[in-house]
Amino acid sequence: MDASEIAEYDIARNLSGKAVRSMCYAPHVDLYFDQWGKVRACCRNRNFPIGDIAKDSIDAIWHGERLRLLRREVEAYSFARGCEDCERQVENGWLNSTNMQTFDQFDVEEPDPEWPRIIELSISNSCNLECVMCNGECSSAIRARREGRPARPKYYPDNFADSLRKYLAHALRIKFLGGEPFLVPEYYRIWEMMIGDGLKTHCHITTNGTQYNARIENIMASLRVSLAVSIDGTTKETVEGIRVNADFDTLMANVRAFAAQAQSKNRTMALTFCFMRQNWHEFGDFCLLADALACRVVVNQVSSPPQFGVYNLPLDELRTVRDAMARQAPILEPRLGANLSVWQRELERMRVKVRQLEKWEEDWPF
Repeated sequence: MDASEIAEYDIARNLSGKAVRSMCYAPHVDLYFDQWGKVRACCRNRNFPIGDIAKDSIDAIWHGERLRLLRREVEAYSFARGCEDCERQVENGWLNSTNMQTFDQFDVEEPDPEWPRIIELSISNSCNLECVMCNGECSSAIRARREGRPARPKYYPDNFADSLRKYLAHALRIKFLGGEPFLVPEYYRIWEMMIGDGLKTHCHITTNGTQYNARIENIMASLRVSLAVSIDGTTKETVEGIRVNADFDTLMANVRAFAAQAQSKNRTMALTFCFMRQNWHEFGDFCLLADALACRVVVNQVSSPPQFGVYNLPLDELRTVRDAMARQAPILEPRLGANLSVWQRELERMRVKVRQLEKWEEDWPF
């Protein structure tokens, strides 16, 4: 980031409670355990792992040299160590809506903190769905059926939950990701351990919404759980076309049950939307659905596989998307409540992308 970008970026941030100024605080607060046994500073830093659970203890990883190097790099406002994803967001004009800002909400009491405040677990690909934009590394069903490959090796040892125990007590947030978390046996071990230890740590679970039973109800009742339910559409045709093996009616019944439980416990719930060529036309209705269920909308931008991405469409097709959303806005926006800003942000993101491509065409005519 250059000096002007840094100034524009920082002026919109709340940096109170920080012992050091940094472009991103993920390396200061987060431990992300991925599906291959690698430990990273966040889900988006894929190219600079800070440890390997097969070789390193969690203590050695959190207090290790690689994590210190990454902290010093982001404190210098550099993307050099694995932060290319956020660098692309800045290059695309999304400076004040980057994923980096997610971590600003956590205090950082010293440059090398004693404990992480976020634990993110994505340790299994166990999943019953075969979503069209997904792959066998993230879905066991795709790996077995679509790709015809054997099951993945087990990367996490049997004592992993026990080694994590003292960190859970200091965390402010623990995220359970998949695959499908409610199909991962190790997560039930962690949840039951947390219940036994009386922890009230905020647990965030991202689920595909296909699983709902008495055991899940007990976990939801006993722990401080917020949910993100991935749906990706509002119609049977779109949802089942993207989220292969899902039954739309069952899914929506589960979503309503989850939403009712969240409201009864005064806990948050989000509906996530992978913004894709197959479903962008339902995004407005999706925001309305979320409003009706008292849920916020979380948008994931799909860029891989490229044939599903919206923002890599040719300029003429991007203009078509922009114009359709713009025509919808005067009708939709008066009806939207809590998710009005989400809709407006995606519409503006689309407008920015079109303007960028138009300028590129003007500068480089052919």
